[in-house]
Amino acid sequence: MHYPDDTPAGYVIYQNGTSKVYDEDGNLLFEVEGVFPPIPSKVNYSWIDTILEKGLPDGRKRFILYVASRYLVNVKNLNEDEALEKLKEFYYKTGSGKIYDTWIRSVIKGVKTKGLRPPSLKKLQEKDPELYEEIRRVLG
Repeated sequence: MHYPDDTPAGYVIYQNGTSKVYDEDGNLLFEVEGVFPPIPSKVNYSWIDTILEKGLPDGRKRFILYVASRYLVNVKNLNEDEALEKLKEFYYKTGSGKIYDTWIRSVIKGVKTKGLRPPSLKKLQEKDPELYEEIRRVLG
């Protein structure tokens, strides 16, 4: 980290979902949950809210794993229980099948610990064209 005049201003250690901020002498200044300083979001994530609201007929588990969990935990900053409920609500909105709380919790913990952010629609199109097409159908 640096001050505006580019002089050193300390450093941050990110571990287990928490950022510890130290001054240049190594004294702990404060701890904050999540990544510090926060990553400015230039990505428009409104499409994720739409999908969570409308549901997806296919690819729901992949959407939870790669998009929704990251969005709810690391963008919306929901706690584990709130994120779990939102993800279950989304999963059972359309289609059939069963999803286990333990799987969702492990996904939530993983994305929180690693500070993973959801991909943009463009990135998703490159990485998982099949899921992208499902999302595009729902978005119209």
